[in-house]
Amino acid sequence: MKFFVALLVLLLCAPALAASDEANGVEATTAVTLPVDSVTVYPDGLVAAKRMGTLDTTVGEHKFVVNIPDSADKSTVLLSVSNASVERVVYDSNPVYSLNISTSGLQNFALSYLMHSAGSWEPRYDLHLTNDSVLINANAVVRNRGGEDLKNVRLKLVAGLPAAVEPVYKAAQIQQRYAAETASAEAYDMAPAPEASSTGELETLYVFELDGRKDLAQDKDIGFPLFQGSAPLVRVYTWDAYNQEEGPSVEEIRANNTMKNPWPSGTAQLYRNDDYVSTINMPYTASGTNATLVIGPSADLKVARKLLDYNITEKIRALTSGGRNHTVKETTETWTYHLKVESNLDRTATLEATDTLPQEAEIIDVAPKPAETTATSLKWRLHLTPRQKTAIDYSYRVVTTESLDGAN
Repeated sequence: MKFFVALLVLLLCAPALAASDEANGVEATTAVTLPVDSVTVYPDGLVAAKRMGTLDTTVGEHKFVVNIPDSADKSTVLLSVSNASVERVVYDSNPVYSLNISTSGLQNFALSYLMHSAGSWEPRYDLHLTNDSVLINANAVVRNRGGEDLKNVRLKLVAGLPAAVEPVYKAAQIQQRYAAETASAEAYDMAPAPEASSTGELETLYVFELDGRKDLAQDKDIGFPLFQGSAPLVRVYTWDAYNQEEGPSVEEIRANNTMKNPWPSGTAQLYRNDDYVSTINMPYTASGTNATLVIGPSADLKVARKLLDYNITEKIRALTSGGRNHTVKETTETWTYHLKVESNLDRTATLEATDTLPQEAEIIDVAPKPAETTATSLKWRLHLTPRQKTAIDYSYRVVTTESLDGAN
Protein backbone atom coordinates (compact mmCIF):
# COMPACT_ATOMS: atom_id res chain seq x y z
CA MET A 1 0.00 0.00 0.00
CA LYS A 2 1.40 3.28 -1.07
CA PHE A 3 1.33 6.14 1.39
CA PHE A 4 3.03 9.50 1.88
CA VAL A 5 5.16 9.61 5.00
CA ALA A 6 5.82 13.33 5.19
CA LEU A 7 3.30 15.47 7.12
CA LEU A 8 1.88 18.72 5.82
CA VAL A 9 1.95 21.56 8.38
CA LEU A 10 -0.93 23.99 7.96
CA LEU A 11 -0.98 27.36 9.70
CA LEU A 12 -4.35 29.12 9.64
CA CYS A 13 -4.58 32.89 9.80
CA ALA A 14 -6.10 34.55 12.86
CA PRO A 15 -9.87 33.79 13.24
CA ALA A 16 -10.72 37.50 13.28
CA LEU A 17 -8.98 38.02 9.94
CA ALA A 18 -10.69 34.97 8.45
CA ALA A 19 -14.11 36.16 9.72
CA SER A 20 -13.49 39.61 8.26
CA ASP A 21 -12.58 38.10 4.87
CA GLU A 22 -15.64 35.85 4.86
CA ALA A 23 -17.89 38.79 5.78
CA ASN A 24 -16.57 40.67 2.74
CA GLY A 25 -17.07 37.65 0.45
CA VAL A 26 -13.33 36.93 0.17
CA GLU A 27 -11.98 33.44 0.82
CA ALA A 28 -9.63 32.94 3.79
CA THR A 29 -5.88 32.75 3.20
CA THR A 30 -4.20 29.57 4.36
CA ALA A 31 -0.49 29.51 5.13
CA VAL A 32 1.14 26.29 3.97
CA THR A 33 4.51 24.83 4.93
CA LEU A 34 5.43 21.70 2.97
CA PRO A 35 8.11 19.25 4.09
CA VAL A 36 11.15 18.87 1.82
CA ASP A 37 10.86 15.74 -0.32
CA SER A 38 14.02 15.98 -2.45
CA VAL A 39 17.01 18.22 -3.16
CA THR A 40 19.29 18.29 -6.17
CA VAL A 41 22.76 19.62 -5.37
CA TYR A 42 25.12 21.13 -7.93
CA PRO A 43 28.87 21.34 -7.27
CA ASP A 44 28.93 25.13 -7.71
CA GLY A 45 26.58 26.01 -4.85
CA LEU A 46 23.18 25.73 -6.52
CA VAL A 47 20.40 23.64 -4.92
CA ALA A 48 17.05 22.73 -6.50
CA ALA A 49 14.53 21.82 -3.77
CA LYS A 50 11.16 20.11 -4.01
CA ARG A 51 8.55 20.07 -1.22
CA MET A 52 5.45 17.86 -1.25
CA GLY A 53 2.35 17.24 0.86
CA THR A 54 -1.47 16.89 0.90
CA LEU A 55 -4.37 19.08 2.08
CA ASP A 56 -8.15 18.49 2.30
CA THR A 57 -9.95 21.32 0.45
CA THR A 58 -13.40 22.24 -0.85
CA VAL A 59 -14.41 23.19 -4.38
CA GLY A 60 -13.91 26.83 -5.37
CA GLU A 61 -11.32 29.56 -5.15
CA HIS A 62 -8.75 29.44 -2.38
CA LYS A 63 -5.76 31.53 -1.41
CA PHE A 64 -2.56 29.95 -0.13
CA VAL A 65 0.53 31.74 1.14
CA VAL A 66 3.37 29.29 0.58
CA ASN A 67 6.14 29.45 3.15
CA ILE A 68 9.62 29.18 1.64
CA PRO A 69 13.06 29.62 3.22
CA ASP A 70 14.83 32.96 3.06
CA SER A 71 17.51 31.45 0.84
CA ALA A 72 15.00 30.54 -1.91
CA ASP A 73 15.09 32.48 -5.18
CA LYS A 74 11.47 33.64 -5.29
CA SER A 75 11.53 34.15 -9.05
CA THR A 76 12.01 30.39 -9.49
CA VAL A 77 9.16 29.21 -7.23
CA LEU A 78 6.71 26.82 -8.92
CA LEU A 79 3.60 25.36 -7.25
CA SER A 80 1.54 22.49 -8.66
CA VAL A 81 -1.74 21.33 -7.06
CA SER A 82 -3.85 18.40 -8.23
CA ASN A 83 -7.39 19.24 -9.49
CA ALA A 84 -6.59 22.95 -9.42
CA SER A 85 -5.68 25.76 -11.79
CA VAL A 86 -3.61 28.81 -10.86
CA GLU A 87 -5.57 32.03 -11.22
CA ARG A 88 -3.00 34.45 -9.83
CA VAL A 89 0.36 34.60 -8.03
CA VAL A 90 1.56 37.51 -5.87
CA TYR A 91 5.32 37.32 -5.38
CA ASP A 92 5.64 38.77 -1.88
CA SER A 93 8.12 37.69 0.81
CA ASN A 94 6.23 34.41 0.56
CA PRO A 95 4.29 33.85 -2.69
CA VAL A 96 0.48 34.00 -2.44
CA TYR A 97 -1.36 31.67 -4.84
CA SER A 98 -5.00 32.05 -5.85
CA LEU A 99 -6.22 28.61 -6.94
CA ASN A 100 -9.47 27.39 -8.46
CA ILE A 101 -10.03 23.86 -7.10
CA SER A 102 -12.42 21.74 -9.18
CA THR A 103 -12.79 18.67 -6.93
CA SER A 104 -13.14 18.54 -3.16
CA GLY A 105 -11.04 16.24 -1.00
CA LEU A 106 -7.33 15.62 -0.56
CA GLN A 107 -5.19 17.63 -2.97
CA ASN A 108 -1.53 16.91 -3.69
CA PHE A 109 0.78 19.95 -3.38
CA ALA A 110 4.23 20.03 -5.06
CA LEU A 111 6.50 23.07 -4.64
CA SER A 112 9.92 23.59 -6.24
CA TYR A 113 12.48 26.41 -6.24
CA LEU A 114 16.19 27.19 -6.55
CA MET A 115 18.61 28.32 -3.85
CA HIS A 116 21.94 29.93 -4.77
CA SER A 117 25.08 29.29 -2.70
CA ALA A 118 23.02 26.90 -0.59
CA GLY A 119 25.10 23.74 -0.93
CA SER A 120 27.65 21.86 -2.95
CA TRP A 121 29.19 18.43 -3.28
CA GLU A 122 32.41 16.82 -4.42
CA PRO A 123 33.55 13.24 -4.97
CA ARG A 124 36.41 11.69 -3.03
CA TYR A 125 38.02 8.51 -4.26
CA ASP A 126 39.96 5.57 -2.88
CA LEU A 127 41.81 3.84 -5.72
CA HIS A 128 43.29 0.38 -5.11
CA LEU A 129 45.71 -0.77 -7.83
CA THR A 130 46.34 -4.29 -9.05
CA ASN A 131 48.44 -5.34 -12.03
CA ASP A 132 45.71 -4.89 -14.63
CA SER A 133 42.80 -3.13 -12.92
CA VAL A 134 41.87 -0.51 -10.37
CA LEU A 135 39.14 -0.81 -7.74
CA ILE A 136 37.33 2.51 -7.42
CA ASN A 137 35.46 3.49 -4.27
CA ALA A 138 33.76 6.87 -4.67
CA ASN A 139 32.12 8.85 -1.89
CA ALA A 140 30.15 12.08 -2.18
CA VAL A 141 30.81 14.82 0.40
CA VAL A 142 27.73 17.05 0.52
CA ARG A 143 27.51 20.50 2.09
CA ASN A 144 24.12 21.87 3.17
CA ARG A 145 24.12 25.68 3.44
CA GLY A 146 20.39 26.17 2.86
CA GLY A 147 19.55 27.48 6.33
CA GLU A 148 17.62 24.46 7.61
CA ASP A 149 18.18 20.83 8.51
CA LEU A 150 16.93 18.40 5.87
CA LYS A 151 15.30 15.22 7.17
CA ASN A 152 14.49 12.06 5.22
CA VAL A 153 14.99 13.59 1.76
CA ARG A 154 15.79 12.08 -1.60
CA LEU A 155 19.20 13.33 -2.62
CA LYS A 156 20.37 13.93 -6.18
CA LEU A 157 23.87 15.07 -7.15
CA VAL A 158 24.66 16.64 -10.52
CA ALA A 159 28.01 16.07 -12.25
CA GLY A 160 29.48 17.53 -15.40
CA LEU A 161 28.81 21.23 -14.89
CA PRO A 162 30.72 23.82 -16.88
CA ALA A 163 32.86 26.19 -14.83
CA ALA A 164 31.26 29.49 -15.84
CA VAL A 165 28.51 30.88 -13.61
CA GLU A 166 26.06 31.67 -16.40
CA PRO A 167 26.04 28.16 -17.93
CA VAL A 168 25.70 26.74 -14.42
CA TYR A 169 22.62 28.85 -13.78
CA LYS A 170 21.14 27.81 -17.12
CA ALA A 171 21.86 24.19 -16.27
CA ALA A 172 20.03 24.65 -12.98
CA GLN A 173 17.05 26.05 -14.85
CA ILE A 174 17.05 22.88 -16.95
CA GLN A 175 16.81 20.91 -13.72
CA GLN A 176 14.09 23.24 -12.45
CA ARG A 177 12.00 22.73 -15.58
CA TYR A 178 12.52 19.00 -15.22
CA ALA A 179 11.25 19.20 -11.63
CA ALA A 180 8.24 21.26 -12.67
CA GLU A 181 7.29 18.87 -15.46
CA THR A 182 7.41 15.85 -13.15
CA ALA A 183 5.81 17.53 -10.13
CA SER A 184 2.23 16.83 -11.15
CA ALA A 185 2.88 13.18 -11.93
CA GLU A 186 4.69 12.67 -8.63
CA ALA A 187 1.91 14.38 -6.71
CA TYR A 188 -0.48 11.55 -7.62
CA ASP A 189 1.91 8.83 -6.47
CA MET A 190 3.24 9.69 -3.04
CA ALA A 191 4.90 6.37 -2.19
CA PRO A 192 8.51 6.42 -0.92
CA ALA A 193 11.20 6.04 -3.54
CA PRO A 194 12.49 2.46 -4.04
CA GLU A 195 15.68 1.50 -2.23
CA ALA A 196 17.47 0.54 -5.45
CA SER A 197 19.85 3.17 -6.76
CA SER A 198 19.10 4.99 -9.98
CA THR A 199 21.08 7.32 -12.16
CA GLY A 200 20.09 9.33 -15.18
CA GLU A 201 21.15 11.97 -17.67
CA LEU A 202 19.65 15.44 -17.85
CA GLU A 203 20.63 17.29 -21.01
CA THR A 204 24.47 17.36 -20.93
CA LEU A 205 24.60 16.78 -17.17
CA TYR A 206 24.65 13.52 -15.24
CA VAL A 207 22.47 13.11 -12.15
CA PHE A 208 23.37 10.64 -9.39
CA GLU A 209 20.39 9.66 -7.24
CA LEU A 210 21.50 8.14 -3.95
CA ASP A 211 19.79 5.07 -2.53
CA GLY A 212 17.12 5.60 0.14
CA ARG A 213 16.49 8.85 1.96
CA LYS A 214 19.10 10.97 3.72
CA ASP A 215 19.44 13.51 6.52
CA LEU A 216 21.49 16.63 5.85
CA ALA A 217 22.22 18.79 8.89
CA GLN A 218 22.93 22.38 7.91
CA ASP A 219 26.47 23.74 7.94
CA LYS A 220 28.01 20.27 8.08
CA ASP A 221 29.94 18.20 5.53
CA ILE A 222 28.41 14.73 5.26
CA GLY A 223 29.74 11.82 3.21
CA PHE A 224 27.68 9.18 1.43
CA PRO A 225 28.69 6.21 -0.76
CA LEU A 226 28.44 7.21 -4.42
CA PHE A 227 29.53 4.20 -6.49
CA GLN A 228 32.01 1.35 -6.55
CA GLY A 229 33.48 -0.71 -9.35
CA SER A 230 36.55 -2.10 -11.05
CA ALA A 231 38.09 -0.71 -14.22
CA PRO A 232 40.80 -2.13 -16.51
CA LEU A 233 44.04 -0.17 -16.68
CA VAL A 234 47.27 0.13 -18.60
CA ARG A 235 50.49 1.24 -16.91
CA VAL A 236 52.56 3.65 -18.99
CA TYR A 237 55.80 5.52 -18.37
CA THR A 238 56.30 8.86 -20.13
CA TRP A 239 59.48 10.83 -20.70
CA ASP A 240 59.93 14.31 -22.14
CA ALA A 241 63.54 13.98 -23.27
CA TYR A 242 63.85 17.63 -24.32
CA ASN A 243 62.97 19.05 -20.88
CA GLN A 244 64.34 16.20 -18.75
CA GLU A 245 67.56 15.00 -20.33
CA GLU A 246 68.48 12.87 -17.32
CA GLY A 247 64.92 11.81 -16.62
CA PRO A 248 63.20 10.66 -14.58
CA SER A 249 60.34 9.04 -16.42
CA VAL A 250 56.84 9.60 -15.03
CA GLU A 251 54.54 6.71 -14.15
CA GLU A 252 50.96 7.03 -15.39
CA ILE A 253 47.89 4.84 -15.16
CA ARG A 254 45.31 4.93 -17.92
CA ALA A 255 42.06 3.49 -16.64
CA ASN A 256 39.10 2.82 -18.92
CA ASN A 257 35.71 3.80 -17.52
CA THR A 258 33.61 0.74 -18.32
CA MET A 259 30.83 1.86 -15.93
CA LYS A 260 27.54 3.40 -17.04
CA ASN A 261 28.14 6.56 -15.02
CA PRO A 262 30.93 9.14 -15.41
CA TRP A 263 33.71 9.68 -12.90
CA PRO A 264 33.36 13.29 -11.70
CA SER A 265 36.59 15.20 -11.08
CA GLY A 266 37.85 15.08 -7.51
CA THR A 267 40.63 14.12 -5.15
CA ALA A 268 41.82 10.50 -5.05
CA GLN A 269 43.93 8.59 -2.56
CA LEU A 270 45.95 5.93 -4.33
CA TYR A 271 46.84 2.56 -2.77
CA ARG A 272 48.96 -0.33 -4.01
CA ASN A 273 48.81 -3.61 -2.08
CA ASP A 274 46.77 -1.69 0.52
CA ASP A 275 49.70 0.67 1.10
CA TYR A 276 49.15 4.38 0.55
CA VAL A 277 51.07 5.70 -2.47
CA SER A 278 49.98 9.29 -3.04
CA THR A 279 47.08 11.72 -3.38
CA ILE A 280 46.27 12.58 -6.98
CA ASN A 281 43.59 14.34 -8.99
CA MET A 282 40.92 12.27 -10.70
CA PRO A 283 39.90 13.99 -13.97
CA TYR A 284 36.31 14.03 -15.15
CA THR A 285 35.95 10.84 -17.19
CA ALA A 286 32.84 10.10 -19.23
CA SER A 287 31.61 6.54 -19.59
CA GLY A 288 33.61 4.69 -22.25
CA THR A 289 36.64 7.02 -22.11
CA ASN A 290 40.05 6.81 -20.44
CA ALA A 291 41.35 8.64 -17.40
CA THR A 292 45.05 9.41 -17.22
CA LEU A 293 46.21 9.30 -13.59
CA VAL A 294 49.69 10.72 -13.04
CA ILE A 295 51.37 8.76 -10.25
CA GLY A 296 54.62 10.76 -10.35
CA PRO A 297 58.37 10.42 -11.11
CA SER A 298 59.61 6.84 -11.12
CA ALA A 299 62.93 5.04 -10.86
CA ASP A 300 61.53 1.97 -12.62
CA LEU A 301 63.17 3.11 -15.85
CA LYS A 302 66.54 4.77 -16.27
CA VAL A 303 66.54 7.26 -19.14
CA ALA A 304 69.02 9.79 -20.50
CA ARG A 305 69.42 12.01 -23.58
CA LYS A 306 72.85 12.78 -25.00
CA LEU A 307 74.06 14.87 -27.93
CA LEU A 308 76.42 12.58 -29.85
CA ASP A 309 77.43 14.92 -32.63
CA TYR A 310 76.95 18.46 -33.83
CA ASN A 311 78.23 19.68 -37.19
CA ILE A 312 77.98 23.02 -38.96
CA THR A 313 78.96 23.88 -42.53
CA GLU A 314 78.72 27.13 -44.47
CA LYS A 315 78.53 27.63 -48.22
CA ILE A 316 78.48 30.81 -50.31
CA ARG A 317 76.07 30.56 -53.20
CA ALA A 318 75.17 32.83 -56.09
CA LEU A 319 71.52 32.96 -57.01
CA THR A 320 69.76 34.59 -59.93
CA SER A 321 66.34 36.06 -59.34
CA GLY A 322 64.40 38.59 -61.42
CA GLY A 323 67.34 39.02 -63.79
CA ARG A 324 69.67 39.96 -60.95
CA ASN A 325 72.45 38.06 -59.19
CA HIS A 326 72.35 37.59 -55.42
CA THR A 327 74.93 36.21 -53.03
CA VAL A 328 73.77 34.25 -49.98
CA LYS A 329 75.42 32.30 -47.22
CA GLU A 330 73.85 28.91 -46.66
CA THR A 331 74.43 27.39 -43.20
CA THR A 332 73.71 23.71 -42.51
CA GLU A 333 73.62 22.50 -38.91
CA THR A 334 73.32 18.79 -38.10
CA TRP A 335 72.48 17.25 -34.71
CA THR A 336 72.67 13.60 -33.70
CA TYR A 337 71.07 12.45 -30.46
CA HIS A 338 71.21 9.21 -28.50
CA LEU A 339 68.35 8.40 -26.10
CA LYS A 340 69.25 5.67 -23.65
CA VAL A 341 66.57 3.53 -21.99
CA GLU A 342 67.09 0.86 -19.33
CA SER A 343 64.36 -1.03 -17.48
CA ASN A 344 64.83 -1.86 -13.79
CA LEU A 345 61.63 -3.91 -13.74
CA ASP A 346 61.04 -7.66 -13.60
CA ARG A 347 57.95 -7.21 -15.74
CA THR A 348 57.16 -5.77 -19.13
CA ALA A 349 56.68 -2.01 -19.41
CA THR A 350 55.58 0.59 -21.95
CA LEU A 351 57.48 3.85 -22.42
CA GLU A 352 56.24 6.83 -24.38
CA ALA A 353 59.25 9.06 -25.09
CA THR A 354 59.02 12.43 -26.82
CA ASP A 355 61.64 14.88 -28.04
CA THR A 356 61.30 18.37 -29.48
CA LEU A 357 62.75 19.55 -32.82
CA PRO A 358 63.29 22.99 -34.30
CA GLN A 359 60.43 23.98 -36.55
CA GLU A 360 62.71 24.05 -39.63
CA ALA A 361 64.26 20.63 -38.92
CA GLU A 362 64.57 17.94 -41.56
CA ILE A 363 64.93 14.36 -40.28
CA ILE A 364 67.98 12.60 -41.74
CA ASP A 365 67.84 9.29 -39.90
CA VAL A 366 65.86 7.81 -37.03
CA ALA A 367 65.75 4.35 -35.40
CA PRO A 368 63.44 2.96 -34.27
CA LYS A 369 60.68 4.58 -36.29
CA PRO A 370 58.57 7.02 -34.27
CA ALA A 371 54.94 6.20 -33.52
CA GLU A 372 54.01 9.85 -34.11
CA THR A 373 55.73 12.68 -35.97
CA THR A 374 54.79 16.36 -36.06
CA ALA A 375 56.53 19.46 -37.39
CA THR A 376 58.20 20.01 -34.00
CA SER A 377 58.28 16.66 -32.21
CA LEU A 378 58.93 12.94 -32.37
CA LYS A 379 57.18 10.37 -30.20
CA TRP A 380 58.18 6.75 -29.66
CA ARG A 381 56.17 4.00 -27.97
CA LEU A 382 58.54 1.31 -26.72
CA HIS A 383 57.42 -2.03 -25.27
CA LEU A 384 60.19 -3.13 -22.93
CA THR A 385 60.85 -6.65 -21.72
CA PRO A 386 62.05 -7.21 -18.13
CA ARG A 387 65.47 -5.59 -17.55
CA GLN A 388 65.77 -4.63 -21.21
CA LYS A 389 68.31 -2.05 -22.37
CA THR A 390 67.63 -0.20 -25.60
CA ALA A 391 68.26 3.12 -27.32
CA ILE A 392 66.81 5.62 -29.75
CA ASP A 393 69.09 7.34 -32.27
CA TYR A 394 68.13 10.09 -34.64
CA SER A 395 69.68 12.92 -36.67
CA TYR A 396 68.22 16.06 -38.17
CA ARG A 397 69.48 19.13 -39.95
CA VAL A 398 68.45 22.76 -40.22
CA VAL A 399 69.39 24.83 -43.25
CA THR A 400 69.31 28.65 -43.04
CA THR A 401 70.26 31.29 -45.60
CA GLU A 402 71.54 34.80 -45.10
CA SER A 403 71.83 37.46 -47.80
CA LEU A 404 75.32 38.93 -48.29
CA ASP A 405 74.13 41.77 -50.50
CA GLY A 406 73.27 44.11 -47.63
CA ALA A 407 70.28 46.35 -48.25
CA ASN A 408 70.33 45.34 -51.92
